[in-house]
Amino acid sequence: MRSILAVLLVCGSVFAVRAADPPKVTLSLDDQFEAKHAVADHKGKVLILVYGDRKGIDASRDLGTKLHVLFHPTAEGKSPKEAKAAPVAPLDGLPKGAASPDVEVVPVACCGSVPGPVRALIRTSLKKDAADVPVWLDFGTAMADAFGMREGEPNVAVIDAHGRLRLKVNGTPDRETMQKLLQTAQNLRAEAAGLR
Repeated sequence: MRSILAVLLVCGSVFAVRAADPPKVTLSLDDQFEAKHAVADHKGKVLILVYGDRKGIDASRDLGTKLHVLFHPTAEGKSPKEAKAAPVAPLDGLPKGAASPDVEVVPVACCGSVPGPVRALIRTSLKKDAADVPVWLDFGTAMADAFGMREGEPNVAVIDAHGRLRLKVNGTPDRETMQKLLQTAQNLRAEAAGLR
């Protein structure tokens, strides 16, 4: 079995996963509409999971919105429904007419173990507040177990077009960390397009 080298990059919060064969992510969660979502359903796209607990929800939402706009510039200032439909920024170096691999930013609410009636209230609230954007719901510790989590702050997991974990950020990214995150996503887009 090949070993995986997780390299600490910045302040104990950013880990790049480097290996000949990075680990596959088998995560599967429901959203507020009770639709099932799995990482495997997003093959061909770079998937950025932005997650946090209740205390980090506002910061996670702000970071997720910022990331979406960075990769989908025409989404800025649009309604959530229009922003979700915005095209991804073209990737340099592609042959004429070739489609640019997308970057999908997915919000995940880490709710912890809560009773059924509380789950229903959370779903109802999110249906009202995020009617056009599916929010994956972690009613356990799946996200923390898979990627780690800093409480009260946004956390990020970057997954490549083959469903493999390539970068994780636990805590609010500083400027250098944000640059690393953006560069990783761009590199993974190029990899998905066969440019690397």
